[in-house]
Amino acid sequence: MTTLAASRRLPVVPRWITGIFLVALVCLFPGTASANRNILFIAIDDLRVEPNAITPNLDALATTSTVYTNAYTNSLWCLPSRTTVMFGLSAATHQVGLANQYPNYNAPPYTDIYDNPALKTLPELLSDAGYETAVTGKVFHDPQPSRWDVNGPAIDYDSFYDPYDPTPNGTFMTEGPLAEGVTHPDQVIADWAGQYIQSATGPFFLAVGFFQPHLPWIAPQWAYDLYPSVAAHTPIAGDLDDESTDAKWYAAQPVWLPTNKQYDLIETAGSAEALTRGYLAAVSHTDAMIGQVLDALANSVHAGNTDVVVWSDHGFHLGEKYHWRKRTYWQQTVRVPLIIQAANIPPGVDNSEVSLLDLPPTVLDMAGVAPSAQFEGSTLRTSPHSPVEIYHDTGKATVLGGIKEVDYKQQQPGNMDRARYDLNIDPDELVNLVLPGC
Repeated sequence: MTTLAASRRLPVVPRWITGIFLVALVCLFPGTASANRNILFIAIDDLRVEPNAITPNLDALATTSTVYTNAYTNSLWCLPSRTTVMFGLSAATHQVGLANQYPNYNAPPYTDIYDNPALKTLPELLSDAGYETAVTGKVFHDPQPSRWDVNGPAIDYDSFYDPYDPTPNGTFMTEGPLAEGVTHPDQVIADWAGQYIQSATGPFFLAVGFFQPHLPWIAPQWAYDLYPSVAAHTPIAGDLDDESTDAKWYAAQPVWLPTNKQYDLIETAGSAEALTRGYLAAVSHTDAMIGQVLDALANSVHAGNTDVVVWSDHGFHLGEKYHWRKRTYWQQTVRVPLIIQAANIPPGVDNSEVSLLDLPPTVLDMAGVAPSAQFEGSTLRTSPHSPVEIYHDTGKATVLGGIKEVDYKQQQPGNMDRARYDLNIDPDELVNLVLPGC
């Protein structure tokens, strides 16, 4: 994400005024809970930390917020990550979606969590505390209407995207301009969110879940026009030579029938640049949708009494490590954007390592709601933060002091399934310090 003087979405001035007001509140009342403040909770699917994306609205928000530069997901894809955020439980505890196969929604890890009436989700706790909770778009992995007071229109994203369509070039990945006269699903979400803000009386907790940059990367032509040309990421030759068999397996996924690796399909089709452009265009479109919602907030009676949270469930590879998509322990998947504009959190840049496990208790703290014994994290307003731990299948990764440790199979003894990277001097994770030259 980058700062640009020009933006397609106008105006941004009201949000600057709102930001100044929030800073003044922080200065007058440092360290105090913000009871009865509204909360705008924006979730984005598949958004990596991407310096080449044109995102003027997120950039403007960041200037009056706390930006967590080293925020990490608790798992490698949306279902387990969102379960962590909405239930306040570590993936190691809930186990939902950790298996490598596509999840069975009737399997015990899912039903034990989602069908357990003793477990309350973030919106339910806020509703109990007197907030009206409203949702539109993808916040839980799949809709959970009974857990919200107000539900926006149903979004049929499946009709917008068929993940099993090989597409004309055989890559199973779709990009291109939105057809004239077609309304983007995220536009429906932004429209409804803005209307809700204008009519709400508060206090409210509004969760807005944008689908893109999840595939397909179908965005209006103006978003594509922002990127007349892009350079695809070129993996470093031999980058995987010092990686374990398990790491190479992750890099090869997904494998489409019969044995076609996703990366090889894109290379064969010569589609890397086009797909990279599609991803960036989708990010810029999502930024515009966020801008529309923030404009609605800035022009409402709630402008001076609403905290804002923007987060992504996980990142996305664009060819790095010979991999496309998510579900790896490398930085492209596990490091995520996190921006919080809150009256009780002074704005600035926080470079410490933080986990999305701490996001739900932070939201309760922003709302002035007592901590939940169920939530395993701690508020980001205080230190120390919860350790960064990332889980998938039987593996686990940790990040502490810039050192990432990965154990792909915790039950397996020895080092042959492990990795260690010094992110301080090797942010691209080119050198596995456990298995050099393997």
